[in-house]
Amino acid sequence: MKKIGILIVSLLLVFNLTGCGEKTVTKDEEGNKKTTFNINETATVNKTKIKINSVKKIMSECSWEFEGTCYSESKPDGDFYLLVDLTIENTGEDSLNISSIMSFELKDSNGEKGQYALLTKNITSQLDGSVMSNDMLKGQIAFDVKEAESYNFYYQDSLLDDKIKFTINKSDITE
Repeated sequence: MKKIGILIVSLLLVFNLTGCGEKTVTKDEEGNKKTTFNINETATVNKTKIKINSVKKIMSECSWEFEGTCYSESKPDGDFYLLVDLTIENTGEDSLNISSIMSFELKDSNGEKGQYALLTKNITSQLDGSVMSNDMLKGQIAFDVKEAESYNFYYQDSLLDDKIKFTINKSDITE
C-alpha cells in the first residue's frame, strides 16, 4: 500500500512539474501579474495559453436512446450541469500534460465546489491528454452545480504555480 502511495505522488510530480523554468504570466495595462479573467479572455501561465470559449447549462442528458425514447437519462444532483468549453495552447518547447481532474476546479459564488460530471453526448472532446509543442487542445469539462449568480473556474498549470481564476457570470451561460 505504501508503494502505491509513493507511485501516485511520483506520477503527480511528473505530470505537474512542467514549466519549472522561467515563468510567463498575463499582465494588466500597468504591468502587474493578472490572475483573474473573464470568459473569452486569454490567460497565459508559463508556456500555456488558456481561453474559455463558452459556458452552457445542461438540465439532463440522455445517454441511451432508441426510437425516440430515452432509456437512460443522467440528471444532476444539483440544479444543472455546467459545460465549460476551453482551448489550451502549448507555446513551449516541451509537451504539456492536461488532466481535467487535476488541472481544473469550479466553485460557485458561495465557495461550494462543483462536482465533475461524466457526460457522454454533450462532451464532444475530452479535456485530457498531452499537448505537443506549438499545438492546441480544445475540449469540454462538465460540473454538477447548484444555481448561483457566478462561478469561479480555476486552472493550475503545475503544483508549483498559483491558480488563475476565470469568473463566469450568470449572463455568460447559454442554455
